[in-house]
Amino acid sequence: MKKLLFLLLPLFINAKDVPIGQWKDYLSYNSAYYICEAKEKIYCVANGGLYYVNTSDETINRLSKITGLSDIGVKQVAYSKELDITVVTYENCNIDLVKNNQIINVSDIKRKEIIGKKVINNITVNNDIAYLSCSFGLVLIDLEKKEIKDTYNIGNDSIIFEINGCAIYGDSIITATSEGMFFANINSGTLTDYNNWSVLSGYSNEETYDNVIIANNFIEGDYYNELISISYNYNSLIRSKFDRIAVYEDNGTYTEITHPKFENIKYAWNDNQDNIWVADSVNGLLKFIDFEYVNNYIPIGPKSNTVFNIEFINSKLYNCHGGHLNFGHLSNKDGVSIMNNLEDWRNYNYTELGNARDIVSVAKFGNKTYFASYYNGISELDDEEFAIRYGHENTNGALDTINDWANDRRLKISDLEIDNYGNLWGLNSNVNNPLFVKKLNGEWLSFTMNQSVANLLFDDLLIDSYNQKWGIMGRGGGIFVYNDNNTIGNPNDDQYKILSMNIGNGNLPSLQTYCFVEDLEGEIWVGTDKGIAVFYDPGAVFSGYNFDAQQVLITDGDYGQYLLSEEKVKCITIDGANRKWVGTEKSGVFLLSEGGTEEILHFTKNNSPLFSDNIVDIVINPENGEVFIGTENGLISYRSNATEGVTTQNNTKVFPNPVKENYNGPIAISGLVTDANIKITDISGNLVFETFANGGQAIWNGKNKNGERSSSGVYLVFSTDLNGEQKMVSKILFIH
Repeated sequence: MKKLLFLLLPLFINAKDVPIGQWKDYLSYNSAYYICEAKEKIYCVANGGLYYVNTSDETINRLSKITGLSDIGVKQVAYSKELDITVVTYENCNIDLVKNNQIINVSDIKRKEIIGKKVINNITVNNDIAYLSCSFGLVLIDLEKKEIKDTYNIGNDSIIFEINGCAIYGDSIITATSEGMFFANINSGTLTDYNNWSVLSGYSNEETYDNVIIANNFIEGDYYNELISISYNYNSLIRSKFDRIAVYEDNGTYTEITHPKFENIKYAWNDNQDNIWVADSVNGLLKFIDFEYVNNYIPIGPKSNTVFNIEFINSKLYNCHGGHLNFGHLSNKDGVSIMNNLEDWRNYNYTELGNARDIVSVAKFGNKTYFASYYNGISELDDEEFAIRYGHENTNGALDTINDWANDRRLKISDLEIDNYGNLWGLNSNVNNPLFVKKLNGEWLSFTMNQSVANLLFDDLLIDSYNQKWGIMGRGGGIFVYNDNNTIGNPNDDQYKILSMNIGNGNLPSLQTYCFVEDLEGEIWVGTDKGIAVFYDPGAVFSGYNFDAQQVLITDGDYGQYLLSEEKVKCITIDGANRKWVGTEKSGVFLLSEGGTEEILHFTKNNSPLFSDNIVDIVINPENGEVFIGTENGLISYRSNATEGVTTQNNTKVFPNPVKENYNGPIAISGLVTDANIKITDISGNLVFETFANGGQAIWNGKNKNGERSSSGVYLVFSTDLNGEQKMVSKILFIH
C-alpha cells in the first residue's frame, strides 16, 4: 500500500504577505454540498473544495493541496470521534486521513485498475473502521493502521452490486445496493463471500437518501417522496428537500424550517450542541440556533471555479467565467468575479450586466469598465455600476449580427482591448465587419476583412507597440494583422494580412494558434499546438521585408528541438524580468528565461499544488509578482521573484522585515528600478551580498558570502540603476 505523509501548512494565508515561492488558492466555495461534524469543527464540502468552521471562534479555514491535501475534487468527509481522524474521499477515489497536523494518503483505490465504474459513494465510520460504499463493493479501512483492511463483494455469480450506502445497527451491517438492501452480522469473518449476505425485507432501495441509511426511522407521507437528503444525530432526524427541512425529534416533536436562503438544499445536520447546519448549493453553509437563522459561512472567493479569461487591471483581478465554442455559445450566466487589493470579491452575474451571458473578456479606461459577451454584445459599467449594454441598435450598426448555424442572431464578442489613445477595440465573430472600435469621443466604427463570414471566428486580440491589431482566428485560421495607419476614420489606407505557415507570410509552426503576447522588447510570442513561435520584428509585417516568425531552438549536446514543440501552448504571460510564463494543456506551467532557452521552473499537479495540468490563462500582479494561474479546476496563485520595475525609485519594500529566527525563506526587496544593482552590507559597511533585480525585485537568501545565515543586527540595502542615477538605501533587521 502506498502511503504519503504531509505536514499541513498554515490553513489561511494572506496573499499580500505570501512569501516568495508560496501558493494561495482562489477557489469558489459557494455551492455547499455536504456537512460533517468533528471535534470543534463543522466541515463543508463545496464546489469540490473543503473548508471548516471552528465552532469555538467561528473562523473559516480552507483545506486544499496548498495546505497538504493530496488531491482536488473532494466528494465526502467523515469523522472518527474515538480516534480523532477525519476521512476525506475524492471524486477520483483518492483518500486522505487527517489527524492533528498530519495527512496520510491512501491511494490504493485510486491506483487500482477496475473494469467499469469506480466510485466511492459514501463513508460510514464505526469505531476504528471506515466503511466505504463503492461501485464495486464495500471497502474497509483500518483507521488505526491507516490501511485497507478488507473488501466485501455483494452480489451473485454474475455481477457485483453497487453499494450506495451502509449503516451499523446493533451487531448488523446494513447496505443499500443497486439491487436492494442487504445485511449481515458485522462480527462474521466470512463477509467477503456474497452468500453470507441476506436480503433485508420490508425495505426498498428508494429508502436511502444521499447514500445514508437511518434504520427504523423512516416516516411515511407526501413530504417523504421529495427528499434530497436524510441525517440523524443528537436524537434528531432531519429530512431535506430543495427549499425546506423537517426536523423530527425522538420525543415526537416535529418542526419544519423555511428561509429565503434555502434555494437548493443538498444536506442538513444537527450538531452536538443542537444547532442545525444546512448546505445550500447557492448560499453556502447556513447555521440555525433554536430553528432561527444565524449566519452563513463561505470562504471569500470567486463566484465559480470556471475560468475562461483572467486579467489584472489597476490593482484588480478579473475572473471571467464565460466561454464559447468555435461554433456556438455556452450560455454561462456566472458573469465575472472581481477581487480588489484588499482581497474582497464582488461578482457581477448576467442580470447585473444587462442580461449578458458568456463573459469572456474585460477592458478598462478611466471609470468605465467594458465586458465582452460572446452572446449579448458589450456591457459597460460606470463607476462599477451597470450603465448600458451595446449591441447593433446603439452602435450605429458597428456591432453587427448575422444568422449563424443555429439561426441565432447573437453578438459574439471574443475580446476587448484599449489602445494608447483610449479607444476601445474588439472582435466580433461571424460578421462582415469583425474588427470594431469605440473611439474616445463615443463614435463606433467597424472594418471589413473581405472574407467569408463563416471563416471569421476569433479568440484573442492584441494591440502591439506599433498600434497594429493582431487577432487569433478560430478553426485553424491562423492570425490576422490589421494596420489602420493611425487614421481610424479613413479606411482607404488600412492594411491587413492573414498570416499562415508559408515562408514569407508568417511561417507559423501551425495554424492552430491559441495565444499571443508582446514582451518587454516588443517581440510577439505566439502559442500553438506545436509549441512557441516568435515574431522578432513585428513592425515589419507590412514592410515588404522578411518578418517571419521563428521557433526557439533548444540544444542538448548534439541534439536539438524547438521550444515546447510537443505541447499545446494555451497562454503566455510576461513578468517584470521579461521572462515567459507558459501554460499548456497537458503539462502544467513553465517559467522560461527571457529568450526562452532556459527552463527556470516547471509546475505540474504532481510536483506542486496546481489543481490541474490543463492551464487556461495566466496573469501577473506587476507590483508584487503574484502569478495568478487559471486551471480547468479553478484559480491558484504563486508568488514569483520578479516584479515590474519602477521608473523613479522613491520607496523600496522589504518583506519580511524584520526577519525573525524561525524564517528561512527568501527575502524580497521590491519597488526597484528595472534590473537595479543591489548591495547589502552590515552596519559597519562590510559587503554581505550583491545581486541584480529581476525586473523591479531582488531576492536575498539571508546568508553572507560564506553561505552562513546572517547574525542578528541591522543590514543596509543599497540599490542603484545601471547608470548610477537612481539610488536608494533601505534597512533590514535580523532577529535571532
